[in-house]
Parts: sequence; structure tokens; C-alpha cells
Amino acid sequence: MLQHIRRLTHHSLVYGIGHIMSRFLGFLLLPIHTHVLPPDVYRTPALLFSSLAILNVLFSYGMDVAFLRYFILEKNLEAKKRIFSTAFWMIGITGLVFSGLIFLFPKPMSILIFEDPAWTGLIRLAAGILLADALCLLPFLVLRAEEKSLYFVIIKTVNIIMNLALNALFVVNLRRGVEGIFEANLVASVLTLILLLPLLFRWLRIHFRVNLLRELLHFGLPYVPSGLAIIIMDQIGRFFLDRIQGKAEAGLFSANYKLGMFMALLVAAFRFAWHPFFLSIAEKQEAPRVYARVLTYFLLIAGWILLGVSLFIEEIISIHVGPYYLMGKGFGQGTVIVPLILAAYAAYGVYVNLIVGVYIRKKTLWLPLVTGAGALVAVVSNLLLVPMFSIQGAAWATLLAYATMAGCLFIVNQRLFHVPYEGWRFVHVVVITGILFWTGWTLDFPVWGRAILVAGYWPLFMVTGFLNHEEREWIKDRFLGGVRRKT
Repeated sequence: MLQHIRRLTHHSLVYGIGHIMSRFLGFLLLPIHTHVLPPDVYRTPALLFSSLAILNVLFSYGMDVAFLRYFILEKNLEAKKRIFSTAFWMIGITGLVFSGLIFLFPKPMSILIFEDPAWTGLIRLAAGILLADALCLLPFLVLRAEEKSLYFVIIKTVNIIMNLALNALFVVNLRRGVEGIFEANLVASVLTLILLLPLLFRWLRIHFRVNLLRELLHFGLPYVPSGLAIIIMDQIGRFFLDRIQGKAEAGLFSANYKLGMFMALLVAAFRFAWHPFFLSIAEKQEAPRVYARVLTYFLLIAGWILLGVSLFIEEIISIHVGPYYLMGKGFGQGTVIVPLILAAYAAYGVYVNLIVGVYIRKKTLWLPLVTGAGALVAVVSNLLLVPMFSIQGAAWATLLAYATMAGCLFIVNQRLFHVPYEGWRFVHVVVITGILFWTGWTLDFPVWGRAILVAGYWPLFMVTGFLNHEEREWIKDRFLGGVRRKT
């Protein structure tokens, strides 16, 4: 079992290190934007980026997940090229149509997103970004499918570096304001597409198989409402805050929500490696036990990240980035939502792990029901909690929505593809993380006291009966065995 997990860990680490590098560079945009734009103006790019996330789902309409499944399981090279070509031509043609309509008729979308027809220039820039990103989608998926994690990470990191440099140019030097943010994104997306052209030409052929397209759409289309529901859960709090509490609260929430990136990095690294991995071992007898063990280890790492980031959040936002603090003046009061956002991302990571049954059994029609339940909880919770608790209410709504989605998928997954998840170890992680978090969050510990709590996380699991025999033997061999060899 451990050899399978080591392979998953290898690719997750590469994706993770790459995401840490790229997200850190992207994180540098936070001080640029929050020092140049006040909270009531910062909500404008935040709302448009939220809308782009929704539109990205519509532009791919589930073709990405369908492509990944069929491409990985297909062994014949020419058949793989037919799958790639059919999916790419379909996404490219529909992307041109969708972006063309947005570019020609930007006013309705400007009114829908901002309640203001004056932002048509931003909407046109968004149309270009959406098309460029759609054309980059399948080349990136090929890199994941072939487990070329290093190549994938290099291209993504270059994209972020270009985005950061262009933001500094347009927003700071040229003082282009909100428009500069999206001008920088458009140029970076086009340059990324150019970098992917060699990979694109390697796989693309003049092939378009209608029967294959029908099969891809049958598998992928149920992901559209599912993907939209997930985006709603992630983004809808901003819209409720904007309408109910005002622009400043929406900007405050959006900026502090980004501090959840520490958990988002773990989930992203895991997700990119997870789909190719679990499909590659799906027919092996030990697969269900491997899937269960992976979830346990994911929760263990997620608990430590939640604890460390939450207890040191004030120190984190006080980090100097050039002439700025990481978080601009006036935004720091929103850090109270960070533990909730971290927990919400962890719940999403559980959902990602639980997707195996739906994927392997090709029962994707369950996904709209599962994610729809989460989206319904998000809407109702925001309606109830935002008027009373403002940004904390929106954060709680996000956590409740993701937890609901993970819980529903667990029930469905066990019916489709039973996995012996280690329930007592899940409880073990939650209890220890909860005790350490409550101690550090409610009591006024100095830095060294909080550091002891975070450092003591791992030893506590070793002395409280968490490890099984295989894990204890592995630790002895790795550490005690190494010591004996040196002596």
C-alpha cells in the first residue's frame, strides 16, 4: 500500500511545491491590490473574478473531466490523439462563440455583475481571458494525465510571474487601476497559450468524431451544474455581502478569503495528482484500502495547516512585501474568518477524495444532486447569517456548504464503490486539531507558546495510539534504522 501512496505523494509534492511558488507569487498581488485599491473599489475585480470562475465552468461544460477519464484509460496513442482533437475542436469552437457574444454584447453582463453598465471595457477583457484559458485547458490536462507534474508546474509558475510583473506595470506604474488588473491577466493568458503550442501541435489532428463527442458529453455534462454549484458555494458570500452589508464588507471578505490559500494549496496539489492516480490503480485489489488511507493522511496534513495558519495569522499578514505589508491597512480586521475558510477548503479536499466511486462507475448524474445540496445550503445559510454576522456569517455559510457536499458524496460513494474509510482516525484528527486550536485561539499565548502547540501536533498523534503497525514499522525503518546505520 505504501508504495502507491509514495507515488501519489511524489506528484503531489511536485504540484504542491509548484503551487506554493506560483501562489506565493500570486499572493504578492494582494499587497499591490489592497494598497492601491480601497475595500469598496477592491470589490469590483473580486466580483468579476468570481464571475469568471462561473463562466470557466460553462466554457468547458464538463469536457475537461470527461477528457481526463477517457484519455487516461485509453492505451492506444492514435486513439488518444482522436480524443484530444475532438475535445479541443469542440471547446475551441464553442469558446469562440461564447467569447464573441460577450465581447459584442457586454452591457447586460456589466449590469448583472456590477449593477452598473459602465464596466463594459472590463467585460470585453474578460471575454478574451476566458477564450485564452479555454484553449489552454486540454494541453494542461495532458500534462496531468501523463504525470508530467514538473512541466505542468513550470508553465503555471511562468504564467504567475508574467501576471505579477504585468500587474506591477499596469496597476502600479501605469496606474491603470481595475482595468490594469484584467489587462495584465489577458496578456499573461495569451503568452501562456503560446508556451503550450508545442504540446498542442503534438496532439492535435484534423479529427472530429461525433460518436466520441457524444460519449464525452454524456460523461461530462453532469459536471456543469456540479461545477456551477461548487463555484456558487465558493463565491456567493461576496455577492450577499455586497448587496446586504455594502461594498466595503464584500472587499474585506474577499481579501481575507484569499488567506485560505494555504489550505487551497494542499487541496490543489492533491487534486491535480489524485485523478490520474486513483484511475491508474482502480482495477487493483488493494485500491479501496489505498483510497481510504489517502483520505486519512490528507486530513492529518490539513489539520496541521489549519492549526498553524490560524494561530499565526496576525504575524502572517504583518509580513513585509517590498514597501507594503502583506495585507493593506483596513483589511486586517477580517482575519477572524480565516480558520473557517481553511476548514471549508479542507472539506472540499475530502470531497475530492470521495469522488472515486462516481468517477470509476461513470455515475456522474449523482454529482448535480450532491453539489446542488451544498449550493442550497450556501444560499440559505448566507441569507440567514450574513444579515446578522456579516463576513463571519458568509464564512460559516461557506463551511456548512462544503461540509454538506462532502457528507452527501460520502453516502453516494459508499453505495457505488465501497471504500473502508478509517472513521475513528478521522475523529482522532478532528479532536486533537480542535483541542489545540481552541487552546491557542482563545488563550492569549505569546509566539513561543503557539509555536509549541503547532510543533506538538505530530508527537500527540504518535503517543495517542493513532499509528497502526505498518506505520510504526515504517517510521522505525526510516528514522531508527537510519540512526543505527550511521552508528
